[in-house]
Order: sequence, then structure tokens, then C-alpha cells
Amino acid sequence: MRRFSCMVLTGMAMIGCLCTSAGAVEGSDAISGEYEQSETAIARATGPLDWTIKANSRKVMDTAFSMAAGESVRIRAIYSPEDASLDFGLLDSDGVYHYINVTTGSIDKTIEVPENGSYTLAIRNNSSNSVKVTGIVRY
Repeated sequence: MRRFSCMVLTGMAMIGCLCTSAGAVEGSDAISGEYEQSETAIARATGPLDWTIKANSRKVMDTAFSMAAGESVRIRAIYSPEDASLDFGLLDSDGVYHYINVTTGSIDKTIEVPENGSYTLAIRNNSSNSVKVTGIVRY
């Protein structure tokens, strides 16, 4: 009877360990502490993008992230008006802007960081009208 009880308890412990799930709670900050695993890398932070950028100006996110050379940031967004010219990119701690110019109303691109440092998301509006940008950014 003792042996049978040990086997049952061991089996229940194994099932309990294998069937436990994990979850994340979405924060209210521009970048939340949500962690997701993809096939090739782990995103350190994910957050929504909901900005209005004035004509001929640049908007910079409040939060900077330390990143290692070779790490990347994925930007998926749409904007209106669609014919506006926007530069989506990362501003490094030296003030260098690593960007991709977009003129189609949407972006789904990954920007790889060239060297270790602190990087901040920035979007430059090159048009003469305000632009509304919505999307998601994954560090």
C-alpha cells in the first residue's frame, strides 16, 4: 500500500509540474514588462505605439533600453495620412539616428543594433501635416 501511494503522489507531482502555465500582465506604460518567446529570440519588452507627430518634427520615446550589438527591435505600425514620409528608427546614446524611411502608410521591419549601447525609439515626420501612428514595438 505504501509503494502504491508513493507512485500515485509521484505521478500527481509530475503532472502538476508539466501542466503549469505562465502568463503576463499588461502594464499601462508605453513599454510594458511583457515577455514573449519567438522561434529565434526572446523579446525583452513589448509595447503599444499610439503617437501623433507634428509636421516636420521628431518624437522620441521616454524610455531607453540597453542593447548589445546584434540585438534587434521590430516595429509594426500603420500611420495616416498614408502618403506621409516617416523615418522609423533608434536613437543611440551618441545622438546617431539609425532609421528606415517609409512612405507607404505601414511598416513591419526589424532594425539591428550595430553596437552595444543605450537606444531609444524615435519617429521623424518629414511631411507638412501631422501624422497619427499606431502599432507595436518589440525590443
